[in-house]
Amino acid sequence: MLTSDPKQRALALLIGAQALMTFLAGVNLVWPWTKTCLAAGEFVRWRELFSLSFITPGSVVLLFLVIWTLERGRTDATGPLTLFVLAACLLGVSMGVHEPMNALERAAGKLLAGSVYFWDEIYSHIVFFTAYGAISLALIWSQTRNPLASPLCRSATLVFASCGVLAGTGIVFTELPATSIAADLVVIGAVIGLAELLRQRRPFVVLPVCITLEGAYVLALAALLVKTAAQSL
Repeated sequence: MLTSDPKQRALALLIGAQALMTFLAGVNLVWPWTKTCLAAGEFVRWRELFSLSFITPGSVVLLFLVIWTLERGRTDATGPLTLFVLAACLLGVSMGVHEPMNALERAAGKLLAGSVYFWDEIYSHIVFFTAYGAISLALIWSQTRNPLASPLCRSATLVFASCGVLAGTGIVFTELPATSIAADLVVIGAVIGLAELLRQRRPFVVLPVCITLEGAYVLALAALLVKTAAQSL
């Protein structure tokens, strides 16, 4: 048995499901079939429909349940919950703008090129990075407020670390089509630094959310740095 602690089991299930969701988000971008268009129009693709209809709402629900599992029973959870709700709204806005614009980008003529570039590459990216950072910090904040009563056993620690590897792989996949990822590297690095400040050197074995999130981000940052270095050669 992995653990008899119901809170640990619930967190492992939710975080594992979210890690798989993140991995699927990456696969959605690199799998050629998702570029297939629907009968509704040549710029309506399975890729954007899958992202908007399944991955984004599914991730928000899973991450909310993580925070709910951590904060349940507390009466002073307004801060992390409010931050998460705000970030979830921003995530929905950014994805709702970015995904359709991705499909239209190649078809935009001179008249629309500037507008499509603004919504796709500037506005949606700024809003998404804000949402990504806020959601991550809301999760870390909630976890550090609610460390486990007893530390994870070795097998449980491995489970959460494996979730980090799966999620980190998905993040790397989402960046593969990009030509410039300098902003992504800066944001991921900043989130890792802020997460460490919030952790305040508490041991990872009582902070399973930190194991997965920070592990995923460190893996993604390292892989993307290697990719950037290889492209510069």
